Amino acid sequence: MRLTKRYIIESIDGINLSKKVRYERYYIDDRLRIQKKDDLYEKEILNDENVVINKSKIPEEEFLYLKSKSYLKIIRDSYLYLKDNRVSIKKYYGEYNGLNRVEVKFSSKKEMEIYVKESWMGKEITFSPLAFDKELSKLSKEEFLKELSKYI
Repeated sequence: MRLTKRYIIESIDGINLSKKVRYERYYIDDRLRIQKKDDLYEKEILNDENVVINKSKIPEEEFLYLKSKSYLKIIRDSYLYLKDNRVSIKKYYGEYNGLNRVEVKFSSKKEMEIYVKESWMGKEITFSPLAFDKELSKLSKEEFLKELSKYI
């Protein structure tokens, strides 16, 4: 069981956040994605539940080759919420502009069950296609905008 809850917010303005980390993610297929995280290149193998089962650093040349084989890119900035290290925020650009996703990670099911979200957090999207990049990658622009409008 994945121990996370995910929420949507309209803006990151006014939230006490860390310095951003830029992610460029490219999906090759449902089980393989690559990413550039600042100046680091990585390859990730996913299982059927969208959990990373193998992550490795790769050289820029391999990254560029695999990038040319990708069917989708996702560009986002990631921030940590400085008042609670369980919380991160992802701000999306390009095709997914307008999506600001909050992710809260828990160490136990009980902790997750009793969690009370921060007042600035919007509607929960944990079970929405907006909750995971892999699911986002399967939405058309129209489907994405329709899904986003349900929560904002």
